[in-house]
Amino acid sequence: MLETNRISELLESYIEYKHSLGFEIKQEISVLRNFQRYTLEKDYTGALTKNIVLEWISSGNQKYKTMGRKIEVLRPFMKYSSFFNSKTEVIYENIYPNVHARPVPYIISEHETLLLMEEYKNLYSPDGIRSQTIKTVIGLLWTTGLRPSEATQLKIQDVDTTNNLIHIKNTKYNSERKIPIDPTVSIEIEKYKDFIFKKIGYKLENDPLFYTTGGKALSQQSMAYAFKIIRKCLNAHPLGYDHVRLYDFRHTMACRTIKKWLLNKENVNNSLFILSVYMGHKKPEDTYWYLSATPELLNIATEKYEEYFGGFDYE
Repeated sequence: MLETNRISELLESYIEYKHSLGFEIKQEISVLRNFQRYTLEKDYTGALTKNIVLEWISSGNQKYKTMGRKIEVLRPFMKYSSFFNSKTEVIYENIYPNVHARPVPYIISEHETLLLMEEYKNLYSPDGIRSQTIKTVIGLLWTTGLRPSEATQLKIQDVDTTNNLIHIKNTKYNSERKIPIDPTVSIEIEKYKDFIFKKIGYKLENDPLFYTTGGKALSQQSMAYAFKIIRKCLNAHPLGYDHVRLYDFRHTMACRTIKKWLLNKENVNNSLFILSVYMGHKKPEDTYWYLSATPELLNIATEKYEEYFGGFDYE
């Protein structure tokens, strides 16, 4: 039995790397150590490949769900290893379909956001309310990273355009939070309110902020339906996505912020806690997820790690 191999050395580096970003990954480490032990017992000295992973996974009598979970744990490690060894093979496909995998976020560019905001003109909107509302909400989602449900549930009184704050209530975890917004967002919200007041009359502070055709309050369902229509202007298929989702605006804002920190060499571990509070995440791990879920961020983070700790040469 080998004492160490290439996979073991990369694994130690990977665990140190994840810890440096704030991940504890206790359960993941257990799975990774089992895989490491298997390769050592097999006297395996090769690269981290699809074959050795599937060989290990199929070595025991396990349910598909368990086997799929093991691939999910190994996938980020495989992505990490690929930066140091070109012979690494990453398993991207869902071999075991019964396993629920969190979708990789589609990062919407500023140009694509502007395209979507222009596409509102093609929505059926006899009184103009629906189209103007969708345009405004898309801009709000892009700049703030609100959950779509949080945006559609906003009341007029929840947006303080004087102090540039949004008070978010009735969130996913039944909590409340206040987030700062750019002054330009406050200006656009005031323009939208003036538009609505002219269309359907003055509204009370406790009334909804967003409306659709006929002066009906905008629901999450009607927002989602409208977005399905206008998102056709974006072709996400070449990048492996079926379509762009409303939730991708939230992912985009988070990734945009983290990317800025990484490029500026800021302390991402400390800053992620602030971002976690801003986004209303119940667990900081939900915010850390963006680092490993987004290839571009993983690439930048790995490069920064190499600058401080050095890399490997397994070519």
